[in-house]
Amino acid sequence: MSSEDFPTSPSPKYIPFSEEHESIVSCGAPVDLNLKSLFKDSTIVIASVPFAFSPTCTEEHIPDYIKHIDQFKSEGVDKIIVLSASDPFAMSAWGKALGVKDPANYIIFAHDVDLGIAKALGSDYIADLSKGGLGVRSQRYAGIIENGEIKYLESENELNFTEISSAETLLKRL
Repeated sequence: MSSEDFPTSPSPKYIPFSEEHESIVSCGAPVDLNLKSLFKDSTIVIASVPFAFSPTCTEEHIPDYIKHIDQFKSEGVDKIIVLSASDPFAMSAWGKALGVKDPANYIIFAHDVDLGIAKALGSDYIADLSKGGLGVRSQRYAGIIENGEIKYLESENELNFTEISSAETLLKRL
């Protein structure tokens, strides 16, 4: 998917990191992430995961992005947004558990409210895990958004983590 506008509604919810709430067991209040405003004159990387704290997401997928922060910055990426169906409190704690404690909030861990973003992108971006008791989640996907327009956006197949959603793939496409 490319050359389309990335959905900006509904607004994801996130808890901005602050030194006041640095501990994993302390957090602030969720706020709306205004994607329309964030996308204006910006390059944003999106990494979507099915679950906060799951093995693949925690041990491989998101650490891949964290490891490459300096490269993303040098390529002109203004922010990285990690999206999930997991609530904003879990997302905030997960970011801290992964060592992301940045008052500038370069990496934002956000809750895709009612999977509104994933649903707007289409069925390839939804994972129905109801048979396993895990409900409907977002599929693992990654994208590059420039000034609100999709430059690159691909979803993984069956929650796998491959080069499709890796940091290296996105860096090559910047």
